[in-house]
Amino acid sequence: MKKYFLIPIIVTLLFAVSCDDQLERFPVDNLVEETAFQSVSDLENGLRGAINSINRGGGQASLLAFNSIFTDNCKVGADNGGQQIALINQVLNEAGGDQGTWADRYNAINNFNRLLAAASTIAPQAGEEDAYDNILAQSYAFRAYLHFDLLTYYAPDMMDPSSLGVYYQNVVATSGLPARQTVGENLIEIENDLTLASSLIPASATDINYVTPDFITFLRARIALYTGDFNTAISNANTIIANYNLANQAQYAAMFAGDGDTTEVIFKFDNVQGNNASIAFNWIFTGTGGAFMEMSNGLFNEFAAGDIRRTVNVDPTSDPGASTPLLIIGKYPPNADTNYINDYKAMRLSEMYLIRAEANARKAAPDFAAAAADIAALRSARFGSPQTVATYTSLNEAITSIKAERRVELCYEGFRYVDIKRYRNILNQGIDRIAVDCETVPCSLPVSSEKFTFPIPQAEINANPNMVQNPGY
Repeated sequence: MKKYFLIPIIVTLLFAVSCDDQLERFPVDNLVEETAFQSVSDLENGLRGAINSINRGGGQASLLAFNSIFTDNCKVGADNGGQQIALINQVLNEAGGDQGTWADRYNAINNFNRLLAAASTIAPQAGEEDAYDNILAQSYAFRAYLHFDLLTYYAPDMMDPSSLGVYYQNVVATSGLPARQTVGENLIEIENDLTLASSLIPASATDINYVTPDFITFLRARIALYTGDFNTAISNANTIIANYNLANQAQYAAMFAGDGDTTEVIFKFDNVQGNNASIAFNWIFTGTGGAFMEMSNGLFNEFAAGDIRRTVNVDPTSDPGASTPLLIIGKYPPNADTNYINDYKAMRLSEMYLIRAEANARKAAPDFAAAAADIAALRSARFGSPQTVATYTSLNEAITSIKAERRVELCYEGFRYVDIKRYRNILNQGIDRIAVDCETVPCSLPVSSEKFTFPIPQAEINANPNMVQNPGY
């Protein structure tokens, strides 16, 4: 991995601004590694930069785009001039491991590792102990979060502890030729980091732009679901659900229009003008208007009248009744003060309802009634009136319903590809686009395709003889 791990990153840590766009900037040429961090205040600045490194460049936005365009949630837009055409044609970039995710995530991980290494040389002064412990907790938790991201995209089978995982980078990388560990080994390291974070995080850590105790619980629930530990997923989801309320229709709309409501937001990336890329620019021309990628007709057909999610996701400039329906993605709209710089809500309460529903349906002794009740509770909030509770009589029926609900609730938030990957062997379904959405692009991707796992970047394979490529590449 030395191709990527040798990238200098001290500048990223101290000069990238994430949650505080007023952070003072210092001359780059005044820094050397030995003097970059000398106080708890320096570490706090470094923490902001490290968080920002998760969300810059390819970062989160590219994965949101990938999950929608590669699958069945997008179609080629009316104003397309070649943008994202490879992606909607389901071409994965072996040279870069696709979306730059491998390099982006390991670079961000190394930023947190440098922060932890620097913290070990600094003794907090009286009154700084909580701030110091919080920096450590944030670093451990985000390191776990990033490694789980890598596992999600690069592990062929997260349900099999003995299958290929990724390399868990828990020290500053300057050289070396590491090998991939197993999924089980990765999960142990992830939980070790979350345990450390949980033991260090102060009770005062409640800012949803950073790690909080609920962030840790939320991440544990997501990890448990994806890896088949369904009882743990239910337990952690119960904890979060007990402490939050689902947004009503007005709150849901405000959550995405100007980031005006955080009723059900557990964690978000606080994007700021001039420093973070727009999310919407993955689908539309944010400067001049027009869409090079649009919502697919297949997804549009899933939104019922009266569902606030239709109002939020379908931009008002759309014309679904046209002979060729114009379906502009509206989830990340422009605002007078942000110019399409929307926060990314990475953890929302609705996902906990969906996680608990799925875990109840898939656990050893399924509780289909509980699964159906959670889906109905979520739908009732989105329609603004009580919705019928379904009756599931089989796992296939329950997962079909949950998959459909996740599609409309979490669209354009980075889940669709991952969900199809997770469900494909239960439902025997890959990616299937309806005919009107695939007149010039592939209509399907079979269940057995190697493309449900990202390739390790070819440069990594070439530079590191210990690195094993994923099957099919």
